[in-house]
Amino acid sequence: MVYLLRGWAVEDRDRQFVSVHVPQEYVMKVYAFIAELDGNAGLGAESPLPGGTKGADPDADRPYAEWEVADLRSLAATTLPSISRVTAVLDVLAGHPGTRFSTTDLVGRLGVEREQLRGSLAALTRHIHAHYGRGNWPMTFTWGGEVNGKQTAEAFYSVDEVSAARWLEVRAGH
Repeated sequence: MVYLLRGWAVEDRDRQFVSVHVPQEYVMKVYAFIAELDGNAGLGAESPLPGGTKGADPDADRPYAEWEVADLRSLAATTLPSISRVTAVLDVLAGHPGTRFSTTDLVGRLGVEREQLRGSLAALTRHIHAHYGRGNWPMTFTWGGEVNGKQTAEAFYSVDEVSAARWLEVRAGH
């Protein structure tokens, strides 16, 4: 018997499931944790979190590497729709260096569905691993935090002044 659990399959006739009440803002984190526990990466399952639970942090197998103008130029030239959505995110972030934008903010600004953005960020991680040999994104990724006086549990993205200047240089065609 195959059980489908929010995007990943688990084959096990004797597996028992229980209901666990989880605050809504933690559901995706719990799904990601379960997928990692089950080792479902080989089943084609993706972590529902952008870049996996490691987010934009470098992983053990791939180093942190500074995103230079040439790297960003290569990323900007990528024609995959998922990467094009990520470059649109970088356009927003580079226009406001140091400002943290929530997933909700970015979805609204870009006019895309939350799932599209999440899928694009997961694709970014795979793309970076395959083509750049590094483990870090060209933007900063953090969870939660207070924005405009309210507590929220979602992903936030930003770029610093140097990264913004490099991205704007790429977009200006220099």
